[in-house]
Amino acid sequence: MLGLGVLFATIYTTSSGTGNSTAGVNVLFGSIFGLSGPDAVLAAVVGVVVCAVMLVIARPLLFAMLDEAVARARGVPVRMLGLAFLALVGVCAAEASQAVGAPLLVGLIAAPAGAARRLTDRPYRAMVLSAALAVPAVWVASWSPTSRRTCHPASR
Repeated sequence: MLGLGVLFATIYTTSSGTGNSTAGVNVLFGSIFGLSGPDAVLAAVVGVVVCAVMLVIARPLLFAMLDEAVARARGVPVRMLGLAFLALVGVCAAEASQAVGAPLLVGLIAAPAGAARRLTDRPYRAMVLSAALAVPAVWVASWSPTSRRTCHPASR
């Protein structure tokens, strides 16, 4: 899948209709320092909306994930909750890939959630712990010396 992404990014950047040869690099690796002011505001608004929707659907979603048959019998729209959650993950991934890039995004979605699941058995505590693990990971990675050299070649 990543190979197809690289192929299409290469085709996009080398076609005669586009003059931006760094678009593929930005899609693959992102740049938190390359976000403009309006892009950062949009990302923050999208993040707040995603968090608000998650707070609204968290309890029925948890019920549907723990026991789908019982949730369905109690009238919980299991299929609609699953689709809503999938859409939220997609929106979150689309916004975050601008800042951190596609390959790192996979690790930022899966690794903190997996670590939080290992550290606690309570679902709501795991959600908070997952966010608490992911946010510092992004900041440490973006402020590391190698990241600054990569993102700001003119400052060397």
